Amino acid sequence: MLKKLGFVSKLLLYKAQGFLSLKRCDIMSVINEYYREDFLKLNKKDIAVILPHCLIHDKCPAKFSKFDGVLCSKCKLCGCGEIYALAVQKGYQFYISPSVGFTKRLVRRKKLKGVIGVACDYEIERGIHSEKITNNGVKIDSRDIKTQGIHLNVFDCVKNSVDWEKIKKLL
Repeated sequence: MLKKLGFVSKLLLYKAQGFLSLKRCDIMSVINEYYREDFLKLNKKDIAVILPHCLIHDKCPAKFSKFDGVLCSKCKLCGCGEIYALAVQKGYQFYISPSVGFTKRLVRRKKLKGVIGVACDYEIERGIHSEKITNNGVKIDSRDIKTQGIHLNVFDCVKNSVDWEKIKKLL
């Protein structure tokens, strides 16, 4: 009960911080810690690693599928191919998403129960304010999705970077 109360109070404080001009807490760490135990109980086939399109290289030869997003060709121009191979080896699904809206549709279509996601602060902020986050998970179509996330290093929709080792560790 105390864990739930602490989680809900941190979420409410995070949402109020913008209005109160308070220093932002690391909401991703709060969410990761709270959902971790339940996330680890999920079957890996029901979890997807979802990377944002801003991590692919400028000269990436990947094609786009309106059902599965950017189809990684494992070209080695960026770290996506290595994460793709590791995710599949460990039994996870893998996608590169062009947008938050696409990611939500992907979660619905694939009937995911868990997501390992990578996002910038802007997209995290949008998600927190647009989706219902409960003590049981992020609500998408009345289903509770357990999440684990990693921050992008910078906010740049074209050339971005991430700590690839953090993603590997999470896998």
